[in-house]
Amino acid sequence: MYSNLLLQKGFSLDEYPEGKFWELQVTKDKSLKERICKIFGANIEMFVNGTDIDTLILQCAEDFTKCLFYYDCNPFDITTEEFMECVNKL
Repeated sequence: MYSNLLLQKGFSLDEYPEGKFWELQVTKDKSLKERICKIFGANIEMFVNGTDIDTLILQCAEDFTKCLFYYDCNPFDITTEEFMECVNKL
């Protein structure tokens, strides 16, 4: 269902003790991190002030539940519909 979209956008299906999760992790590309933050509606003041996010993660369970937007120890739960809508804008 959403598998093709996630693969197109660079997600991989990773396995953890808790189960399998679709995941996109951004650590180096500052402009991509800023773009993702804007799409997901996160406060991007940190970019204006010169501070950078170390790690940004988009993640959902293999069955497309438990969607999460995460940056620097700040996790945000998101509904599947909203998550996929934002991913589609990437």
